Amino acid sequence: MKITKAMPLSLQVRPYRWRSQSRLGLSVLVMVDASDVSPILETESTLWDVAKSHMDCGGVLEYGVPKVHPEFLVSGVAYSAFAEQKNELDVTVRVNDKQRTLRVFGERHYKDKKISPAADFKEMPLSWANSYGGEQYPDNPEGKGWIDPNKSQSSDRVAMPNVENPEDLLSEPSSEHRAYNFGAQSMMWPVRFSKVGNYSEEWKKTDFPGFFPDMDPTMFNAAQSEQIWSELSELPINTEFAVRHMHPNKALWHGCVPAWRARCLLKMQKSPKDEIITQEAFLKLKTLWLIPHLEKYLLIFQESVPCWHEDGSDIKHVLAALEWVHSAKEQTHYLEFMEEREEVERSALLAYSDEDLLPENVQTHGFDSKPGDLGPMSEKLHKLQHYMRTITREHLATMGLQADEYLPEEVGPQPRADLRYLPEQQRWQDQRVEQLREHFRQVKEARQRYVLSGGLDTELNELTGSDALFDRIREDAGRVNINKATEQSRLSQLNRMQTKQSAQDEMRLHKLEKKMWSLSAHYEQGKYVLTQSPLEGRERLLDRIAHGESVEAMDLSGIDLSGLCFKDMDFSLVLFKGANLSQSSFENCRFGETAFCFATLQGVRFKDCRFEGSNLNQCHFERAVFENCRFEKLMLSQLVFAECELSSCHFNESMWQNFELIDSRLNHCVADGFALLESHLRNSSFDECEWLRCAFTECQISQCDFENNYIFRMALTYVELGQVSFKSSWLEALAIVTSQTLLGVDFSDTLIKNSCMRGLNFEACQFDRAIVENSEFSTSSFKNITAVAMEVPDAIFVRTRFVAADFTDANLTNAFFTHAEFSAVNFTRVNFFRCDMGQTKVHSDCIEHENYLKQIQLEPSQREAVHGV
Repeated sequence: MKITKAMPLSLQVRPYRWRSQSRLGLSVLVMVDASDVSPILETESTLWDVAKSHMDCGGVLEYGVPKVHPEFLVSGVAYSAFAEQKNELDVTVRVNDKQRTLRVFGERHYKDKKISPAADFKEMPLSWANSYGGEQYPDNPEGKGWIDPNKSQSSDRVAMPNVENPEDLLSEPSSEHRAYNFGAQSMMWPVRFSKVGNYSEEWKKTDFPGFFPDMDPTMFNAAQSEQIWSELSELPINTEFAVRHMHPNKALWHGCVPAWRARCLLKMQKSPKDEIITQEAFLKLKTLWLIPHLEKYLLIFQESVPCWHEDGSDIKHVLAALEWVHSAKEQTHYLEFMEEREEVERSALLAYSDEDLLPENVQTHGFDSKPGDLGPMSEKLHKLQHYMRTITREHLATMGLQADEYLPEEVGPQPRADLRYLPEQQRWQDQRVEQLREHFRQVKEARQRYVLSGGLDTELNELTGSDALFDRIREDAGRVNINKATEQSRLSQLNRMQTKQSAQDEMRLHKLEKKMWSLSAHYEQGKYVLTQSPLEGRERLLDRIAHGESVEAMDLSGIDLSGLCFKDMDFSLVLFKGANLSQSSFENCRFGETAFCFATLQGVRFKDCRFEGSNLNQCHFERAVFENCRFEKLMLSQLVFAECELSSCHFNESMWQNFELIDSRLNHCVADGFALLESHLRNSSFDECEWLRCAFTECQISQCDFENNYIFRMALTYVELGQVSFKSSWLEALAIVTSQTLLGVDFSDTLIKNSCMRGLNFEACQFDRAIVENSEFSTSSFKNITAVAMEVPDAIFVRTRFVAADFTDANLTNAFFTHAEFSAVNFTRVNFFRCDMGQTKVHSDCIEHENYLKQIQLEPSQREAVHGV
C-alpha cells in the first residue's frame, strides 16, 4: 500500500470486518495552532509529540474505526490566575450548543470521615489521575479517592480527587462515585469495552476475526456522554468553542474551526487479474480535541468505504488531502498527483508540493519550502563577490578596457531556491540536457566532416563559434595596455599573495597530487609516462628496499616485479599501474590508497596485508591468494576475482560495482557494511563466512554455495538467484526483493529468523529441516519445493500459493496460512497445532494422512464470497 499525504496530515488506514462486510476505515488527523489570527497547521511529528506529553491518552488518539457520533475532548491544565478563589474554581467548556462545567479543587485528603479544606493552587492538570478512581475502580484505575468498603473505618489518609462534577460532588468517599473528566476514556475500561459484544459460534464461522455482530459502535467514542452529539453524524462547519480557566494568560480562550474537510482517493484491486478501480471518500469531522494551554486543537476526520478483504490487501494507493468545503479541488487534480507520485523517477521531486494537498492560503509549521532570508554565510560570500568585482573593475581600467564589456551585471545576492518549483526546474534541466546532447552530437559529426574535408567544411566553426571567439580575443589583445599601474593594482597584489601562499603549501599539495593520481590511475589518461625500462625500475625499487628507504608514493607503473617477495613494507600511494606482479608475494604489507589498475596479477599472493582506500578498479586477479587480509573503505568498479582463494579476510565499509567472482572460494571471511552493485557471482563457494549489514543490488548469483554462513541484516534487492545453497546457515533479518524466480535455492537445515521474503517466486527449492521463525512470506509462490520436517513457528504465509510441495513430517505450529492456496501438496504426518488455516483453499489433489489437527484454526469456515465493493 502506497500512502500519499501532506506533511501536516496524519493518515490512519484501518481495514476491518463487521456484520459480514469488509470495510476500510480512514482517519485524517490534523493539529492546528490557534495562537495567531489565522490557523497554522502543525507537522505530524508535533502532533504525536503533543499527544504523548499533553493529551493524557497514552499516545493513542484514534483506533481507525469511524465514530458513529461526533464528540469533543479537552486536555490540559486548570489555572487559578483569573479565579476569585485560589483553591477552588469551575472550568467551563462550550462547543456550539453543548456546555459542560467541572469543578477543580486543590489538594485535599479524607481522614476520620472528614474531607480537609482544599489547598491553594496555581495550576492543576485535568488528567484522569486527578479524577475519582483507584486501582480497583474499573472505570478509572488511574484516579484517586476510591476507598475499599472493607477498609472504610481505616484511619489512613486518602487523597481526594481534584476534578469533580459541581452537581454531583463527592460527600462520602466510602460510597462508590462516578469519575468525571473532559478527556478520553481508555478503551480497556468497562465503560467502553463492555460494548464490544458477545462471542458466538456463528460469528466464528462467518465473521472471524472481525468485530462481533452485536458490538455497539459507540464504543469508539472516547468522550463521556455529556460531550457527544447523539443526534448528529458530524460536527458542523465553523464550529465555535470557548474554554474558561484553562489558559495561563487568558481567562477565556475561544475560537472557530475553519470550514475544512478531509478527502481521500483510493486505488483498489481485488486480485492481480482484475483492473484497478478508483474510489473517493469525503471524511466527516468527528472529533474536536482542545488543548487550551498550548492554544492548539486536534481535528479528526473519519469515514469508511467498502473493500474486498479485511486485511487491506486490495488497497494499492491511498491519497489524503485537506481542503476548503466551499472551494474543493477537482478529482482529476488528485488523480494526476497520484499518478505522478507513482512514477519512481519523479516522485521524490513532489516531496515539497504540500500545497497541492492542503487548503489554499493556509500556513504550516515545520519545513518551509519557500525561500527564506539569506544567512550569515551567504552575506559573507556576497561581500567577497562585491570585493572581487571591485578590484577586477579597477584592474581592467588600468589595462585600458571597459569593465562593463567583460563583467556580468551585478544583481545582488541570489535568493534561495523555492522547492515548490523543484519539479518544473527539473523538467527544464532535463530539456536543457537533451538540447546539449543533441548539440554535442552535431559537433561530433561536424568535426568528423571537418577532418575528412581537410578543413573545407565550415559547419564546425558555426556550431562552436570558434571564429567569433578568436576575433574577439585578437581585438581585446590589441586594446590591452600593460603598464606599471597594472602591476600595482589590488588584483595583482592579491595574485602575488596567493602565489606566495602556494609556495608554502607546495609539499602538502604535492602529496595531494600523488593521492589524486593514485586514485584516478584506472583512467587511461594518466599523468606519469614511463621513461625507464622495466628492468631499471625493478633495480631502483630493490635498491631502495636494500638501503631501508621508504617506497611510499613511488611510481612503479609498467615495471616488471614478477616473482618477488615483499615483507613488512608500506606501499601507500604507490602506483602499480600496468606493472607485472605475477607470482609475487606480499606479507604484512600496507596498501593505503595504492593503485593496482591494469596490473598483471596472475598467481599473486597476499598474506596479512591491508588494503585501505586502495584503487583496485579494473583489476583482474587470477589464481590469486589472499590470507588474513583486510579490505577497508574501498569504492571499486570492474574488479575481477577468477579462480582465487580468500581465507580469513575482512571486508569493511566498502562498495563494489560491476564486480565479478568466478570459480573462487572464500573461507572464514567477514563482511561488515559491504555493498555489491550490478555484480556477478558464479560457481563460487563461501564457507563459514559472516555477512553483517550488507546489501546486494542488481546482482546475478548462480551456482554458489553459502553453506554454514551467518547472515545478519542483509538486503538482496533485484537479484537473480539460481542454484544457490544456504544450507546449514543462520539467516536473520534477511530481506529479498526481486521479481525474478528463485530457482533451485537450497535452504535445507537453515534457520531463517525475523526475515522478509514477501512476494517472491520459489521454484524447485529445498526447505528440508529448515526452521522459519517469525518471518514474512506472504503473497509468495512455492512450486515444486520440498519442505520435509520443516518448522515454521510464527511465520506468515498469508495469500501464499503452494503447488507440488512436500510437507511430510513438517511442524506448522503457530504459523499463519490465511487465504493460502494448496495444490498437489503432500500433508503427511504434519503438525497443525494452533496453525491458522482460515479461508485457505486446499484442492482435492492434495494428500492428507496421519496429521495432528488439534486446535487448528479453520475459521471462518462458512463465510460467503464477496463479489465486489
